[in-house]
Amino acid sequence: MFSSEQNSSKLVKYGELIVLGCNGSLPGGERGRRWSRFCLVKRPTANGVKPSTSHTCSPQAAKVISNTSQHSVSYTLSWAETVVVEYTDDNETDMYQIGRSTERPIDIVVTNTGSGGHGNGPVRSLQSTISRFACRIVCDRTPPYTARLYAAGFDCSRNIFLGEKAAKWHTFGGQMDGLTTNGVLLMQPARGSRPAVWREISVCGNVFTLRDPASPQNRGKQVKDESPILLDGSLIDLCGVTLLWRSVEGLANSPTSSHLEALRLRLNAARPQCPVLLSTLAFPSLDGPRPRRPWAYMTCGHVHGYHPWQGRGVVFKQQSLPEAEKSETEGDGGRDSGDREGHMEGIENDGEAVTEERDGDREEKVDSGREGETVKRGQDEGQRDIEKDREREREKERQMEEIEGEVEAIKGDRECPLCRSRGPYVPLTLGRVSGVYTDAETPSHAFVPCGHVCSKGTAEHWSKTPLKRGTHSFHPACPFCLRQLRRDRPFVRLIFQGPLD
Repeated sequence: MFSSEQNSSKLVKYGELIVLGCNGSLPGGERGRRWSRFCLVKRPTANGVKPSTSHTCSPQAAKVISNTSQHSVSYTLSWAETVVVEYTDDNETDMYQIGRSTERPIDIVVTNTGSGGHGNGPVRSLQSTISRFACRIVCDRTPPYTARLYAAGFDCSRNIFLGEKAAKWHTFGGQMDGLTTNGVLLMQPARGSRPAVWREISVCGNVFTLRDPASPQNRGKQVKDESPILLDGSLIDLCGVTLLWRSVEGLANSPTSSHLEALRLRLNAARPQCPVLLSTLAFPSLDGPRPRRPWAYMTCGHVHGYHPWQGRGVVFKQQSLPEAEKSETEGDGGRDSGDREGHMEGIENDGEAVTEERDGDREEKVDSGREGETVKRGQDEGQRDIEKDREREREKERQMEEIEGEVEAIKGDRECPLCRSRGPYVPLTLGRVSGVYTDAETPSHAFVPCGHVCSKGTAEHWSKTPLKRGTHSFHPACPFCLRQLRRDRPFVRLIFQGPLD
């Protein structure tokens, strides 16, 4: 059984997979088998498989052996030779498949993630680099419920096909093994003196060093003292998306979403002030009103509200938030005056109707028709007012997004009014993925340059964790938006200004 949430304590839970770079929600919505957080629970019936017998035959015979009623892996060695390894049912394990495909064999559908133009989270690339059937996780159905990672997943015909150009070889036991084209990488958390390094996982679950980019068909060196067993904090890279594995024990010691919400309310209860505009700042909730949002200088960490100050000798051309609010107020005033004129017009029309009613029965019919038109006109005006209100709200949101987007796109640094240090000036956003946090301390630091806020321990952990960037490079990145961190200063301590009273 598969679940996107931990909604029942009666279910045996194996662990959770968290998609990095989403900050708690996918931009296109979460539904079906596409989520930013997946909970793996025990299935009612085991669906695991394990290798059985192998056959060496021609490609034509391989089609006969590899039928849709049995799982198998086909290794094409040449145009005249193919090795087919049959898999049998394993009643002691549960299997979960991950990939880009939306077909039924895939339990967890993932898409490409990465930093957008402003570091706002996941974006869909024009051509996905994730395999349709990328990998599979096999969990033991008995305690301690060990979870193992394997490269490649079975397709709709229950087959894994490794073509002639894929890396594959004979093992010492007479079996076959291989690597997928894009590769499935695993990084175990650091344990004692052993550092956290990226490894590549094969179809049979063996661990290898990373391949040489110049010769992708040659496998790396096998690391026999390491296993594909997932530990709390293990990272899985599928060449386009990075998944974080959290065990049940690790989640029990991690902060929850309600705890992060309590920390947000505690920060707002301190009533931090903007030292320039002397206004109260607050971190907004997901579904509540949007108060004045905190901004910070990434060099010194001083927290402000948004203001047009850029430094001495710098011209600021963007519209500030007070000006935008003033224009909205003027727009409201125009609508109110229009409503007032319409109301006075209705009163005058009613007065005329009363006067004409005294002239006779003929005028009464005319007046009744005119009153009906007045009522209808009032209803139409009310409907138009509702539509104007909705349009005004949409326009307000659009202006806010444009202002924030333009400010984030400003080239160069800005000068802090308090300490005169120059650096990026970005809005602050709370990290909302509880599974990413390493402790339950108060959010006090922000990643540079994206501005996502988290605890000090969390910032230190991810600033030392290299994530895959592009095809072959690895750099520390923000776990909430996957934006690459600055090498010289990956995070900064925030300095809030208290209220004047």
